[in-house]
Amino acid sequence: MTLNNKINKNSIIQISGKLLSLFFGLATVAIMTRYLGQEGFGYYITVVAFLQFFGILVDFGISLTTVQMISDLRRNVSDVLSNILTLRVIFSIIFLGLAPIIIWFFPYPMVVKLGVLITSFSFFCITIIQVLTGMFQRELKMLDVTIAEIVGRVLLLVMTIVIVFLGKSILWIFLAISIGSFVNLIITYLYSRKYFIFKWSFDFSVWKEVFQRTWPIALSISFNLIYLKMDTIILSLTRSQSEVGLYGATYRVIDILTNLPAVFMGIVLPHMTKYFIDNNKTELKNLMQNTFNSLMIFAVPIVVGTFLIAEKVMVFVAGSEFVDSGEILKVLILASGAIFFTSLFGYAVLAVHKQKVMMWGYLTTAVVTLAGYIYFIPKYGVWGAGWMTVFSEAVIAIWTFVVVYRETKFVPSFNVFIKGVFSSFVMLGVLYLIRDMHVLILLGVACVVYFGVMYLIGGIRKGFWKESWK
Repeated sequence: MTLNNKINKNSIIQISGKLLSLFFGLATVAIMTRYLGQEGFGYYITVVAFLQFFGILVDFGISLTTVQMISDLRRNVSDVLSNILTLRVIFSIIFLGLAPIIIWFFPYPMVVKLGVLITSFSFFCITIIQVLTGMFQRELKMLDVTIAEIVGRVLLLVMTIVIVFLGKSILWIFLAISIGSFVNLIITYLYSRKYFIFKWSFDFSVWKEVFQRTWPIALSISFNLIYLKMDTIILSLTRSQSEVGLYGATYRVIDILTNLPAVFMGIVLPHMTKYFIDNNKTELKNLMQNTFNSLMIFAVPIVVGTFLIAEKVMVFVAGSEFVDSGEILKVLILASGAIFFTSLFGYAVLAVHKQKVMMWGYLTTAVVTLAGYIYFIPKYGVWGAGWMTVFSEAVIAIWTFVVVYRETKFVPSFNVFIKGVFSSFVMLGVLYLIRDMHVLILLGVACVVYFGVMYLIGGIRKGFWKESWK
């Protein structure tokens, strides 16, 4: 099987698996929102946001560096990966161990503090899985890691249903989250033994190289923390938990959407890196254009269609108590669209080794966004948080594009994008005529109309994705 066909196959496997995994995750959230209500779900969102802050610190850029280092065929994969996993375990224990301690200095209710203590183990498991995933990406064997994730998600869904049936507290849900992540880790590790054998490794020359590669990414990630996670944390400290719940329910939908480009780019990154190292600018630009087309084909109709059916989506996902989240979704969907664009150029920054340059972009955005959060969120609540999030994502999208352009001189063709816009507005017109129908029917009609029009006007041809990777 050729490399292009392997990329296609693994893209389909991982994206399909991720969609299935996200479906089970969405089902779990749907049960939780209806069971916990706005305030209870606000507690859940606060716990997750607090731990995500520490989880990103734990990453230290190592997940992305792993893909880069093991993509070098001259290296011993087992040696490199064992050293990186050893580092990751140490970092996880240090940073995630701090979270249950630091939370006690915040004015949160006891349920939030205990929730952080219980759920921190889930984030420990996730940080290890992230490193192992890099190896599966290198081997183009994403089916294994996809199965592990789906099993973990299904287990969490089943446990959540049982907890709700028995009428248990939210603390049991936090425990279920940790158990699901642990099962995911065990299965992922067992699959990984087909490709490498882990052993505790302390090769400080490898550690030094990891730190040299990751410190710009680590600083960038630290800055990212400010504009990605501080909105929810500041919201939880200055507004009611009910408002946090409304905002958090919307963010669960956004997380689902933004997971897709992240998964896709995780597969593409090793090959972008290889083309850059080989100084094959022609193939690099072709790959970037094909990737841009693929991302925009999905991003455009999602953004356009959401403005008509946002309330229906949120009621379907979270229940009638969260109908107000629909208006928030109309704002955050703009940030989601920017993330689709940024996914290509953000990962390209790593491929062309311009992390140090991009660091200043993240710093500038973080400072301005944090100031905006501090000023706008106490006054305007979710609206201040939402619009500042849109602002920060738009700035990063522009900055990453400029950095990559200076290195590659790549400017994407917007031919497919324009056809996507036209098809999306045709789709929107049809949806308006049947806007009172159930949201699932609306989504089904939207897909048929959009992709049908795209095919008719040449935005998508037969065998489009297969040809795109040639």
